[in-house]
Formats: sequence, C-alpha cells, structure tokens
Amino acid sequence: MVLSSYDLSLWEISRRALRSEKLKFSFDKSTNIDIQNLSNSISDLAPSIIIDIKNDIKGIKNQIMIFNDERMIGIISEKEPEDMGCIWIPIGAKKFWKDFERRVLHLVEAGYPGCIGCGGPGKDDVWNEGENRIKLRKEIN
Repeated sequence: MVLSSYDLSLWEISRRALRSEKLKFSFDKSTNIDIQNLSNSISDLAPSIIIDIKNDIKGIKNQIMIFNDERMIGIISEKEPEDMGCIWIPIGAKKFWKDFERRVLHLVEAGYPGCIGCGGPGKDDVWNEGENRIKLRKEIN
C-alpha cells in the first residue's frame, strides 16, 4: 500500500510527539482543539508515558505549531516554514487534529514508543523533510 505524503507526515509527527518530553501546541483559540482530551487518553492507555502537554492559545488562525521543549517539530499551516527540521503539513487544522489524535492513540495502543515494530509506516526510514515537501507540493497542486 502506497501512502500519501500527508499520511507519512502524520505518522512521523505522531511518533515525534510521543517521543517528546515537553510537548507544546500553539494555536488560535478559535481552532477549538481539545488538548486535555488527548492528554487524558494517552494517560489512560499508557500511564507509563509521561508527556508534559501544554497549549498556547496565542497562535495564528487555522495553524497549529507543535514543539518539543521549545523546538518546533511540526507546523500545520498553508505557509511553508524554512526550517527543514520541522515537519510541514499543509492541511486544515481541524482535519489534522482529528487525524493526529487517531494516529497518536493508535500508536499508544500498540505500545509505541517502547515496542518493537509498532511505529507504523515509515518507522524504519530516515525522515527526509525536503523530499517529503516536494511530494506534498505535487499532491496539493
């Protein structure tokens, strides 16, 4: 099965989020994201995973920035960032959040990050953000 660049990006940002210790989401409050629900679900499924999840509701409308200990690891936005260490996902914030929650909880239920072979598609590949962005641009045009 061939996955879209969006799906591969979603798997990668989900894995990175679960490997984070100080996870922070920045978004505009009108985006209406329930961070607490995600945090509670992770805790219920895997009490051993301890992630300090915070939110900052001073962000830009229809954009979500994801940080690990103040370093941006992902951005959901139409505007492409310059930082190639940051996963760019050019999709609406609400669609992303729904998919992201589902993917993160799937990984947690499977035992990620402490399991062998349960990280989903692309888990064994070295992430190439530049290559993925080229594919994303082709897919959205």
